[in-house]
Amino acid sequence: MCVGLTFSSMSSPRGRLAAAAFLVSFGVMACGSHSTAPNGDASADALALVACTGTNTMHKTNGLACGCAGDCASGFCVDGVCCNTACTESCKACNTPGAPGICGFVPSGGAPRLPATCPISDVSSCGLDGTCDGTGACASYAAGTTCAPGSCDGAAVKDVRVCDGQGTCTSGPATICAPFGCDTKTNACVVTCTADGDCVSGAKCVNGSCGPKPIGAVCTAGSQCASNFCADGFCCNVACTGACVSCDQSGRIGTCWPIAVNAPDPHGICSASASATCGQTGRCDGIGGCAKYAAETVCLAPSCNGDRLNTAGTCDGLGTCRPQGVQSCDPYQCTDGACVNRCVVDADCVGGHSCVSGSCGPKSNGQACTAASQCASNFCVDGVCCADACHGACSSCALASSLGTCMPSRRCIR
Repeated sequence: MCVGLTFSSMSSPRGRLAAAAFLVSFGVMACGSHSTAPNGDASADALALVACTGTNTMHKTNGLACGCAGDCASGFCVDGVCCNTACTESCKACNTPGAPGICGFVPSGGAPRLPATCPISDVSSCGLDGTCDGTGACASYAAGTTCAPGSCDGAAVKDVRVCDGQGTCTSGPATICAPFGCDTKTNACVVTCTADGDCVSGAKCVNGSCGPKPIGAVCTAGSQCASNFCADGFCCNVACTGACVSCDQSGRIGTCWPIAVNAPDPHGICSASASATCGQTGRCDGIGGCAKYAAETVCLAPSCNGDRLNTAGTCDGLGTCRPQGVQSCDPYQCTDGACVNRCVVDADCVGGHSCVSGSCGPKSNGQACTAASQCASNFCVDGVCCADACHGACSSCALASSLGTCMPSRRCIR
């Protein structure tokens, strides 16, 4: 049974820690979700603790609100809900709207669990922008972001540099100002003229215009542009009306270009569908098309069949929901879409096993764990018992579609 506590009335760190010691002296175990206080102060962390006696027989199912690991059948309380795994990866969360209780990817643009794992780089480096990319990895500055400004070169702005979306600051397109001039004070094309000097040699300023506007100039109609195309508020090289392309991207003004991966579709052509369909996310794929839900996005919730767990069905990244797999919970039972992580009574164990000190025996691959000694394989990786040590930053043993088996993870794929 879990007993809710509050230390808010204890103003000093010493007082809060004394309260925790008081609980221990009475044999009460304190446990909490794996979020920590923003300032990293151990005494402040105590504010979020919930005391658990370890005798609660009404463990909550995945997705229900929890105060500590002792509340949950899975043994994991993450992001305020009971979770199927420890879910410690920085760009994963257990409270995503589409699959509460299932460890999944933080949506594109969302904050990582630990800011230090996705540190914000200066835009001039085109490195990490401090957010997650929607596939379990840290996001880089979007393609087209200006990383170094240009300068006037006659009637043009040249030497602009832009991010390529992969962490590199590279050369961007030049902007031709003619028949307008380039303002050396701002290193930008003159938009409207007040005198002939604002125009290139030989052009006259008439009613604020030096003549038909060049590609990259601000416009409201195609008739204002020499190209006859006005798209996204700028004279454009083409009509630029398709999904996930635009003519107003930083560093590429006036050039129709694919919108950065995971960026919203500004034209509303990519309608969003539910994650269960594995279809369109409402965002862009980076090559001018509509993005699909990322591989390993949960599309079918896990379920139980006796002591067998039907693992979560996940998207393949191409629009198809892959079928569920089967995992044995032996020596534990399967309850409400998760293998029981610890026992209270013999009924929590499969036939032939007894509950001794909260354990039915060694755990099978794919079952939740906190130490290698709990696993028959003697490997506990990413919060689950694993078939091997699963070395490498780009590998994971906790993918929803292959719990317990070391598989390549998309978190390192750019």
